Amino acid sequence: MFIFGILIFLVGLISAFIVGGNNSATALGILISTNALKRKYSYLVSALSVFIGTALGSYTMASSIYGEIKGSQIYVQVSIFSVIFASIIAFYYLNKSGIPSSLSQMIYPSLAVLVLVSKVLYFNWFKFWFTVASWGFSPLLAIVSALVMYYILRRLTSKEKRVIREMKIYKSLIIASSIFTSFVTGANAVGIIVSAGLIALPYYIVAPLYALAAAMGIYLSSKKASIVVGFKVTRLGYVSATSALLGSDIISEIFTIFGIPISITQTTMGGIIGLSFRSFGYDVEKQLKQVAKGWGTSPFIAIIASLAAFGIIKSILGL
Repeated sequence: MFIFGILIFLVGLISAFIVGGNNSATALGILISTNALKRKYSYLVSALSVFIGTALGSYTMASSIYGEIKGSQIYVQVSIFSVIFASIIAFYYLNKSGIPSSLSQMIYPSLAVLVLVSKVLYFNWFKFWFTVASWGFSPLLAIVSALVMYYILRRLTSKEKRVIREMKIYKSLIIASSIFTSFVTGANAVGIIVSAGLIALPYYIVAPLYALAAAMGIYLSSKKASIVVGFKVTRLGYVSATSALLGSDIISEIFTIFGIPISITQTTMGGIIGLSFRSFGYDVEKQLKQVAKGWGTSPFIAIIASLAAFGIIKSILGL
């Protein structure tokens, strides 16, 4: 049905706005908290980066949802709409409650359950299980990558004896890592939503519009999160914070290139935790508990909400 294609597109637009504002908080926050750029330029750089990441970098993610579910067209559309609608609501409220959650960890399990429940849809189970496995090892890879980046950057910056030049190097590293973080957020996290939007419209329309929505999300909904996250990350130190972002971003971008929808939130947390392990304490323990809570609760909440939405829509349509 044409109407559900449009509804999927509109829900995706809202989702891109929310994800852009939430997932770019780390990149924006570190720019603001370190004063690497003036506030207005920090917002501009983050918005442009997430826009480019979504508009261009998300191309490899085009098949992360679109084309992965086959069967009756009306069931495909109703399923995807139910999952995106339920997942973005759960994503928004969990993150507002301080529980770091991932949209991909909500969408994929929910789609799998609806495929099983519908009995008329078919799923790419190989990609599903590979994606689920990636949620486990991508944070671990991010920990290793962040630590490697730290020792590389530490050696490079320790050779510089002039304080003013050293601060300029730190500033350049912070700006570069923030730009990369926003780009990867657009390419992967928003890229998953772009893939869902392809149910309604072609990529050259969906990607730029969702990119604009994600950029607007940075301007209109990321202020509080960026302040909290930014100061939390920079407490690690300039080199450590930069290493955490670059290390996790490298892993995220590798998965993005191969079109694998991973958890940007959990991978970034992996990078931060990796650098925090150098001085394990209450903060690290708290972060680990938050990550575990997100892994344990967000998929189940999204599945229940998706089933409810799916059941209601089926009843209304008489399917």
